[in-house]
Amino acid sequence: MGNDPFELFCLYYLGLTPEGDYRFANANQIAARLNCTVEDLMGTLHGHGLHPDTVLNTDFPLARYQVDIQIAAESASPEWLKDFAERVYQEFRNHTGQSRDWLAEIEPEKQADRERGGN
Repeated sequence: MGNDPFELFCLYYLGLTPEGDYRFANANQIAARLNCTVEDLMGTLHGHGLHPDTVLNTDFPLARYQVDIQIAAESASPEWLKDFAERVYQEFRNHTGQSRDWLAEIEPEKQADRERGGN
């Protein structure tokens, strides 16, 4: 299995292959590509501080970068995509943000539902 944290970040979070091609894949597909089990993949991600429970519970704007890569993949070169992914990865690694407060994030939605007469 590939153990390079940057490659894993690109595959798992950005949908970017080592060749610089955009191809969204789920955990099963990535594990098959890396010739391992999903459990092995998750363990390796965890070992690099890239497990979804860690990454998705930070305030790092990952979704924005996922969309940027997806849109850019339509016209950008593989080299440009890889360079962009490297910048995103370094920004993620240097990110010192806080853990997400999921309850605080959903409270405005719950309040809006109550105001509309929902439950």
